[in-house]
Amino acid sequence: MNVKKKNPLINIGGVYILPKEEILGVFDLDTASTKTDTKRFLSSHEKLGRMVTVGLDIPKSFVVVAKGRREKVYITTLSSTSIQSRWKRQSKHL
Repeated sequence: MNVKKKNPLINIGGVYILPKEEILGVFDLDTASTKTDTKRFLSSHEKLGRMVTVGLDIPKSFVVVAKGRREKVYITTLSSTSIQSRWKRQSKHL
């Protein structure tokens, strides 16, 4: 019998759907971006072209993903709480 491995995905807003296994963290922009290290991290990823803006509304959180050794940051209009809820809701169905 061939058992198909489930590859859970999560929608972080708009058309952006990411594999959960690649997500390193979801952070609230209001609280996390006040730290100097976070500002430096976001700035460097923007300069390197490793930042994607999801949606046109006011950004509320950012999602850090890694595929292999390469990180990418998604700035999203969804709150970190909304993404966490999607994560939990989707995990129930695995």
